[in-house]
Amino acid sequence: MLPPIGDENLLVGLESPDDAAVYALDSNRALVATVDFFTPVVDEPEDFGAIATANALSDIYAMGARPALALSILAVPASGFPHEITAEILIGASGKCAEAGIVIAGGHSIDDAEPKFGLVAFGFVHPDALWRKAGARPGDSVVLGKALGTGVVSTAIKRGAADPPTIRAAVRSMRQLNAEAAAIAAGHQIHAMTDVSGFGLMGHLREICEASEVSARVLAGAPRLLPDAEALAAEGFVPGGTGRNRDSVGRVVDWDDDVPSVLRDLLCDAQTSGGLLAVLPPADASALVAEWEAAGYAASVIGRIERRETAIIAVEP
Repeated sequence: MLPPIGDENLLVGLESPDDAAVYALDSNRALVATVDFFTPVVDEPEDFGAIATANALSDIYAMGARPALALSILAVPASGFPHEITAEILIGASGKCAEAGIVIAGGHSIDDAEPKFGLVAFGFVHPDALWRKAGARPGDSVVLGKALGTGVVSTAIKRGAADPPTIRAAVRSMRQLNAEAAAIAAGHQIHAMTDVSGFGLMGHLREICEASEVSARVLAGAPRLLPDAEALAAEGFVPGGTGRNRDSVGRVVDWDDDVPSVLRDLLCDAQTSGGLLAVLPPADASALVAEWEAAGYAASVIGRIERRETAIIAVEP
């Protein structure tokens, strides 16, 4: 446990479950900083670089900030690892950063037996425009911006069980930046915001509920699912992280008996470069879903916020 930090300019630090650190530069501008890296989730190195980049930048967008700069983190074996693969990873990352309007200005690499890649990402936001996980209010709707199932599909890819159309759909979703989704959301009355990544939908919604001191009610069939994700989960292609997520939320989620186990897995599935998770008034939520869908996101209203009950999240069929 790190000691408390007494810097008045640190607006968001370790004391909260938010997606990035935020440091006030002056009354009109704050620096947003985050870091994320992981092992390959797909076979193609260029896709891996692009996905890792989209995943890291998602935390910047989830805070309401605009990315400004990135540094790369690369771990590959010092010998015997093809330079062409390393180059493809970096090409994928550079291209995705260019799409986001930023550059990779530097970075660091180390010798590691298992390849890993990611970014330290920086952005700027006006302190008054900052989105956080706290702020959800009873009566609000909960909107998810992408389909679930990347953890399941990635596991199937590693085991050679995913067909090409399934892989393409998952890769397309993971490569998709949340930039436009965030820009669209800025035109609505956002009460709380995060993105769905390693803790899964239930884990990240739990963070919003705990930070906001509210409960949530979710319709199990409401989130969009990636093609074949449900079938693959039923066949057992469930990553270890998803199982740990399900165990972790077991004490705070009240599962209706009619919600099948496969849907419970998908609602807890450990996501890579998942969608934004927005909490806002119902009228705004309907408009946001329509605008996100028009922009190419697999969006849906998945539930509502309620006053705090014994169960932090109730899941209905």
